[in-house]
Amino acid sequence: MAARKASNHSLLEICRQLDITPTYWYKLEKTESSTINYELLKKIEALLPLNLDIRFPEDLEINNLNGKKMDLSQLKWVKVVTPGADWHSYWAYSPSALVRMKKDGDEVIYSDGVALFSLGFKHEKAANPAEGDLILLTQHSKVTHVVEVLDKSPIQNGNWFSRYVKVIWWKPELDWGNLPDRAEVLGFDLDIQQGIPYRFDSFKAFNAKWGGRREEFLQHLATELEKL
Repeated sequence: MAARKASNHSLLEICRQLDITPTYWYKLEKTESSTINYELLKKIEALLPLNLDIRFPEDLEINNLNGKKMDLSQLKWVKVVTPGADWHSYWAYSPSALVRMKKDGDEVIYSDGVALFSLGFKHEKAANPAEGDLILLTQHSKVTHVVEVLDKSPIQNGNWFSRYVKVIWWKPELDWGNLPDRAEVLGFDLDIQQGIPYRFDSFKAFNAKWGGRREEFLQHLATELEKL
């Protein structure tokens, strides 16, 4: 509501530019709608810069703030995102890294508890995760994010590929160096090097520990993440 009132545009003009109805806008303001996608978020932020005060639906950021059980049913992938030594941040996609990425012109939304960004890949296997799949991100032997894939296919820029993702779990307020080792969180020793998306069941260690017991693995993981 504050964003709309602070804007020079009328409600009808805002809705016209966003190609939505006033009724839908009011539902967004009252958090009555969860059907908001990345493209609409980008349009809203571009139209209402620096004044974005919309309270997006809580399921856009699942951090168990209301005691909800995390839905990890679509978690199929794991990807290492440890930055190189020449990267500007020790941690990839940390709050400060997202701010820097946005200042550098990358497509990032980090506002009002919502974190969306372009996840980079160096391989065409970026196309493997489907829209709606969840990817666990790990770096420096820590689990730092669980993200949801928002688009249907990757965007290629030179030798890089990217997927738009939304954070559904992370702990931005913590020192990630103090997070537990990922082996403790996952319940098995993950040996992962390349930054391509791997299915969990492609690892021998996973199958040795959790083979045929995927639901138990997801329950274990949700419990460990909720402890943090």
